[in-house]
Amino acid sequence: MATKPDVKRGPLCGVRVLDVGTLFAGPLAATHLADLGADVIKVEHPRGDDVRRLGLVKGTIPLWWKVVGRNKRLISIDLNQAEGQTVLADLADLAAQADILIENFRPGRLEKWGLSYSILSKRNPSLIMVHISGYGQTGPYSARPGFGTLAEAFSGLAHITGHPEGPPTLPAFPMADGVAALNATYAALAAYIGRAANNGRGQEIDINLYEPLLSLIGSMVIDYDQMGVVAERRGNRSNRSVPRNAYTTRDDCWLVISCTADQMAKRLFHAIGRDDLAGDPTLATNLGRVKRLEEIDRVVATWIASHDLAEALEIFDRFEVTAAPIQDVSQLIGDPHVKERGSIRSVEDPDLGAVRVQDVAARFSDTPGGIRWLGKLQVGTDTREILGELGYSNDRIDALALSKIIIS
Repeated sequence: MATKPDVKRGPLCGVRVLDVGTLFAGPLAATHLADLGADVIKVEHPRGDDVRRLGLVKGTIPLWWKVVGRNKRLISIDLNQAEGQTVLADLADLAAQADILIENFRPGRLEKWGLSYSILSKRNPSLIMVHISGYGQTGPYSARPGFGTLAEAFSGLAHITGHPEGPPTLPAFPMADGVAALNATYAALAAYIGRAANNGRGQEIDINLYEPLLSLIGSMVIDYDQMGVVAERRGNRSNRSVPRNAYTTRDDCWLVISCTADQMAKRLFHAIGRDDLAGDPTLATNLGRVKRLEEIDRVVATWIASHDLAEALEIFDRFEVTAAPIQDVSQLIGDPHVKERGSIRSVEDPDLGAVRVQDVAARFSDTPGGIRWLGKLQVGTDTREILGELGYSNDRIDALALSKIIIS
């Protein structure tokens, strides 16, 4: 039986994951697991993952790939060929000690290749297979192609995002993929923990791109179900907590305020010198403040417009007002809190030298995760090593490479 590499860090040290996905959601879920110490084997088509061809390129180096591909060992297999399908089945075999397989092909693709869960689980009963697709494995839309942008529209998110007088607004980054990846990550870990109570058997997990977003949009569904209210775009305002908005300072900067709790609003009124509003019993609750939203927003905006950002934040900090600056990436990198926390860290990369990237978000006291390496540039970098761990001979590996089943 092959042995797993000694990762030597992270709470998932000893867990093996197969990343058989492309374009964000599946690979991002695998990245989360890799960041926590899992041995993630990234299965790429010989042409390479499509992320390698998206975003900015420095010389010939795709920058986005460096982030999404980090902490992963790379194997290149042409899954459209029968021998390539055999290689993937071997990777998912019990002999390879695979724990989790993540894929985000359109439903039915793995079955077409003879790689369904029912087949793979006969060889490896403990295997956990995570499916991520646009609309899920069932339902009338299951066969449709799905991307994050479509899910952001379909889920209702875009409808309630943007200003009332403007069009629905889509995120500037793959939000649906990122949220689905987080859902897939915790679902895979739940199944991994639950194996012990399930006689060591794995299971299938069905994640799509729109349902995780649907779970985040608050009371929109129950409001419609019980009150017939259809949520609409409100810009940066909220119809539940007042004040809540983005405001311009005297020095043309932006800051946001969110007074969800009643005491927060009272502290804000004191901070801007409006003790009368702080003591007004009709403004003591959000329900009351919503009725006077325009008045309150105008008062707060006028005060902020008469102060520079640094001055406003100093006053708000003194009164414990829940406010924060809107920062671009250059400001975020230079922020003293971000520096002290190490939210962004520098990693040495053989292709780019020192590279600053987002660090692992979860902090573990005893078994911290981390970035061991950024995405490797060469497709199939670790193919020969991984297949050797499966017991493939050099001659067989050479034959597969000659047939263009793999790149080694």
